[in-house]
Amino acid sequence: MLASRASSTEIERVQSTLVASIELLSIEAIAAVLLTPVRFGQLVTRLGPILLRLRRLVIACESALTGYSSTENSLLASLSDFRTAVPALASRLATFAANPTVAWARSSGAAFTAPAPNGLEQISARLRLLSNSGLPMVRIEQYQAGEHRKFIVYVPGTQNLSLSSSSNPFDMRSNLQLLAGGRSNAARATELAIGRAGVGPNDRVMLVGHSQGGLIALDLAKRSIAGQVPFRVEQVITFGTPAGSNRAGDLPNVLSIENRADLVPKLELRENPSEQNWLTLEGNVEADLVSAHRMESYEQIVAKLGDSLENQRQIEAIERFATSVAKVSYFELGQR
Repeated sequence: MLASRASSTEIERVQSTLVASIELLSIEAIAAVLLTPVRFGQLVTRLGPILLRLRRLVIACESALTGYSSTENSLLASLSDFRTAVPALASRLATFAANPTVAWARSSGAAFTAPAPNGLEQISARLRLLSNSGLPMVRIEQYQAGEHRKFIVYVPGTQNLSLSSSSNPFDMRSNLQLLAGGRSNAARATELAIGRAGVGPNDRVMLVGHSQGGLIALDLAKRSIAGQVPFRVEQVITFGTPAGSNRAGDLPNVLSIENRADLVPKLELRENPSEQNWLTLEGNVEADLVSAHRMESYEQIVAKLGDSLENQRQIEAIERFATSVAKVSYFELGQR
């Protein structure tokens, strides 16, 4: 009936408009979640039905264009890609927010010594202190392990929610670029800091990151496996990071810790890979949407993990990564 009343050109125009509306609404949703996470619950309940109705109209247009004889195949093809890919949408936003800058890293303060963390609780506590400082810095611990050295690198999460240019690379543009599968100034500056710390190709590295810091850790780990950075990442620990779009085969050992009440790890709308080299541990710390994402909530989850013997072998292997005393250095990161 629709085909008899409208030309194919008109139907295609309507279809294109509907598809553009779906993409725009999805982009707006991602931007709202990243910039104002408290609105996420309202978006889920209100935006979902709207997107579903728009998709049904797109399917109707396809049916009119291809003929009712192929409607079933058209429906299946349309429904198969109903869930819009977050990386693709983030890529569009990253393009809108693009502003070429140069990343840099420099030593901050004198190095000092500290004992190795005795477990995940101390690792998470050190990351929390770094994150709560609000400063664009990474903490790098150097350990001697026989003839070789080991390093633990702590990377904080997002510190600047603006899409406009600033000197702090842990900004929203870096979030979007990393979610889109690209590189960011925060990742480049972290790589520079690791080089400034003297990490070499024979050294073993553990990367620990919260939120965006976890995205940076995964990016550097993938590049390490691909031989694109001059150091060897053996372990990644992420807290509250949307990591599901990554392939386990592209990464070393990964431990992801997630709070079920935290919406940020769910941004990619898919579960983390369940592979031998990737362990995801979940806990539940009820809080408002902002507090659920903070490192304080993840510290509580890590403390509860100690009460369970499940996955204890993998956790103990991570906790034995570094022993004795570390030389600790801080590096300030920036962009211009």
